[in-house]
Amino acid sequence: MQQSEQSTLNWDDFRIVSAVCDTASFTRAARLLGMNETTVSRRVGRLERLMGRALFEAVNGERQPTDACRAILAELHDMAAAAEDATRKLRESDFTSRKFRLTTIAALAEYCLAPHLAGLLADLPRLILAIDTSDRNVDMSRWQADFALRLNRPRQGTFLMRKVGVVSFSLVRPKDGAGGTPALVAYPDALGEMPEMHALSSHAPARSVRLETASLEIMRRFLKSGTATGVLPDFMLGEFLQSPTFEIVPDVAAREVWLLTQPHLRNDPLARRIAEWCADLFDAPPAQVPPSY
Repeated sequence: MQQSEQSTLNWDDFRIVSAVCDTASFTRAARLLGMNETTVSRRVGRLERLMGRALFEAVNGERQPTDACRAILAELHDMAAAAEDATRKLRESDFTSRKFRLTTIAALAEYCLAPHLAGLLADLPRLILAIDTSDRNVDMSRWQADFALRLNRPRQGTFLMRKVGVVSFSLVRPKDGAGGTPALVAYPDALGEMPEMHALSSHAPARSVRLETASLEIMRRFLKSGTATGVLPDFMLGEFLQSPTFEIVPDVAAREVWLLTQPHLRNDPLARRIAEWCADLFDAPPAQVPPSY
């Protein structure tokens, strides 16, 4: 009987399990997959009987994965990603190109990655690179990206982690006598524990913040007005270093740059080339390309 049941194992059942994990609901998973809730429940139940383990438990009205289910989440997302890539290639009749997704903050993408993208794409003609700089927190564990560049080491995760460099920060302020007491620009309170914010507080302890933003580009534009004090990464200092109206206090803080990679890409030659390209960008100071605005 056990051998007969094992022969009925359906890969699509794992796709249903993955959808329930993502939505925490049989109903929402059914809607996502274009099925009815009864089918989702039946297929999950069949897989549980075949494996002899419960995959979900009801917690506060939601379907939460059991320890057994959590143990296979990485494999489920690997399967989903592989199916997505296979579908894309067949639909587009593209049997040579491969698409990888990289997520990072906008400043790293614009100042560190963008100046070198032409060379990367010329060297890797098979590559299609999608760069995500949205404010949302991309979840590597849910396979929303192949690579991530982050300014801190993740506390946990099943992905590969590699320190690729360090970003230094400097204080930027108008020189004495230029326009009165400058305003302060800082991160929102939720990011107040970042090293660069501690540095800002130590250099301007008695002043109140007039502008809060998580966008380094908004900070740069505000500081360019010559009416504010703030902290910027060194790769954004080009126009300030060239201007006699600004004072730069160097090396007030530093942040490590970490490259995260999905584990199944460990031995993928094209993925390794992308990872090495990302690491090489931080071996030397990034190109200073002052914006014209």
